[in-house]
Amino acid sequence: MTHTEIIERAVRLEPLDSVPFALLSSGAWAINRKGVTLEQALRLEGQVMADWLYEGYTLADSDISWVGSGYNNIVVKAIGGKIKWRRQGTPDVVEPLLVSADDADTLDPEDVSKDPDIRVLYEVTRLLAEREKGRRPVGASMWGPFTLTGLLYGADALMRNVYKNRGAVDKLLRFSSELYLAYMQGYIDAGARVIFMAEPSASGDMISLRHFREVAMPYIKDIYERLSGKGLILGLHICGNTQDRLDLIAESGAQIMSLDYKVDLGLAKEAFAGKIAFSGNLNPVNVVQNGTEEDIRRETLACIGKGGAGGGYIVMPGCDIPPATPLENLQTISRTVRAYQI
Repeated sequence: MTHTEIIERAVRLEPLDSVPFALLSSGAWAINRKGVTLEQALRLEGQVMADWLYEGYTLADSDISWVGSGYNNIVVKAIGGKIKWRRQGTPDVVEPLLVSADDADTLDPEDVSKDPDIRVLYEVTRLLAEREKGRRPVGASMWGPFTLTGLLYGADALMRNVYKNRGAVDKLLRFSSELYLAYMQGYIDAGARVIFMAEPSASGDMISLRHFREVAMPYIKDIYERLSGKGLILGLHICGNTQDRLDLIAESGAQIMSLDYKVDLGLAKEAFAGKIAFSGNLNPVNVVQNGTEEDIRRETLACIGKGGAGGGYIVMPGCDIPPATPLENLQTISRTVRAYQI
C-alpha cells in the first residue's frame, strides 16, 4: 500500500492495520537541515529544493510530502506588505499592510501568482509531485482567513473590531478568503493534493466560542465548500485548545482536523466519530524535538492508544516542528507507528 493509499483510507475513516504517520508542514525543518535559510532556498534551482523536500520527508517516513510550508507570510509580501526573513525558521510580517478595511479595495488577490518567489514554490510543487509519482501525496498549507486578516490588518485591530465594527471585519475576511484561494490554486494546479488551512488565531486561547462560530467559521466553511468536489484532501489545523468547538469543526467541511497537544485525543475521537478524520498531537517541542527515544516512543504509543482504533486517525506532531528537530527523533516516531499493529 502506498503512502497515498494510506492517507486516503484514513480520510475515508476506514480501519488500517497500523495508523498513518505524517509531519505537519515542517518546511523550515526540511530546508534548514541543509544549512540553508528559506530565503536562500528560493534562489536555488527549483529541482534542488524539490530534492531536499523529497529527501527529508522520505527519511522521516512521512505519509505526506509538504511544499511551500514555512512560507505562509510570503503572500503578504506578494501584495505589497513587508516581511523579515529569519536565518532559521519562518519569516515574520513586519507591520500591518492595511490601515482600514477599504484599503483592501486597492489590492488584487490574483497578484500572488505574479510574485517571483511564489512562482518558484509552484515550480517546486510541480517537480516534487513528479518525483513522488503519486506514491506520496504532496501537501500545501496557508493561513486561514481569520489569521491572515490579523496579519494584514493587525491582530489588535482585528480583535477590537470584532466587537466594534463587524462590517469591516467581514469585508477583510472576504478579501483574505479570496487571497487564500488564489494562493492555494497555484499549488493545486502544480499537483498538490493535500490542502491545509492553519487558523491559530481562531483557537480557544484567542477567541471565544461565540466569535469562532459567528466570525471565523463561516469563512472556513465557505473555502471548503468552494474546494470540495475537486479530488483534494482538505485539512484544518488550529493551534491551542479547541475542545469547546470540536463539534463545529466536525461540520466545517474539513476532512482532517489537526489537533494541538492541548486537546485530549479521546475527546476528539468521540466528537469526530464517523464525521471527519483527525490527527495529532505529539508536543512538537517537549517531545518531538527534545524528548529522549523512550519519551518519544511512550508518547507516540499513548496517542495511538487514544486515537488509533477504528480508523480515521493520523499520528502527527501537534504543530509545525522546530527547524532544529533531530531527524532521529522523527524516525523514532515513524518506527514506533509502523511497528504497532491495531
